[in-house]
Amino acid sequence: MGESTKTAGGKRIVALTDPLNYLTEQQAIFVESVVKGDAPPLAARKAGYSSPKSQANQILNSPKIQTAIRFSYAKYAQAAQMTRQQVMDGMLEAINMAKIQADANTMINGWREIGRMCGFYAPEVKKIDISVTTRRVIDRLETLSDADLLKMVEESGEIIEGEAQNVLEAAETVNSAARKAEFGV
Repeated sequence: MGESTKTAGGKRIVALTDPLNYLTEQQAIFVESVVKGDAPPLAARKAGYSSPKSQANQILNSPKIQTAIRFSYAKYAQAAQMTRQQVMDGMLEAINMAKIQADANTMINGWREIGRMCGFYAPEVKKIDISVTTRRVIDRLETLSDADLLKMVEESGEIIEGEAQNVLEAAETVNSAARKAEFGV
């Protein structure tokens, strides 16, 4: 999607077409609204989705929508003749001016923005691949009773002491606390 190919002098040239051409009118309005800075639920409402709050993240995570958003951002950057490096340079210049004026808050805000641009605040993604053989072993172990598992561990002699915590429950607790703090619930 979104590209056409031509050959010139034996070389393949890929010309990207506007991904907005592949979207419905509703999706195009959503993308335009997000690119202009609206929050996804507001963009979904402007686009006329029936349940904007519940549909916003689903729409936003669609590969077609993501491609269209990236393309639109690139189009705006090209029209403004602005690069990521130029924005970074401007931020660094502003930070240096704030430093001369001893304005700590402005400096912190500038560094925070640079951290965002560099992706330092993005959540870390840990990926665990499980092979077919490992999956079979896990499936077999899950069918064993607690007594059978304890017997198996005692026979192997490889007992490791430790604690386990359900990460999803901990994350839900943190998210719940954050929502309560944000909305005063």
